[in-house]
Amino acid sequence: MDLEVIRQTLNERPFRPIVFHLDNGEKQLVKHPEILVSEINVIALDDDGRPIFIKPDAITAIHYARNAAPYRPPRSRKRATSRR
Repeated sequence: MDLEVIRQTLNERPFRPIVFHLDNGEKQLVKHPEILVSEINVIALDDDGRPIFIKPDAITAIHYARNAAPYRPPRSRKRATSRR
């Protein structure tokens, strides 16, 4: 698949979970926007935070995942300050 199409899909905001369809018939769900795209590999993170390496040539289609909630970054917790 063309790298520009992959990059454009992954750079859409807000990020929506996507499914990479691969040439061997497998599907790879990507729920997090932490993705690197190069000429050699597309590197994403699985649900456990482990890297997934996919060759761009192996990607045959990209679809948005159905029934998957959009990614929302963790909210920062404000520290409670005491006023005296």
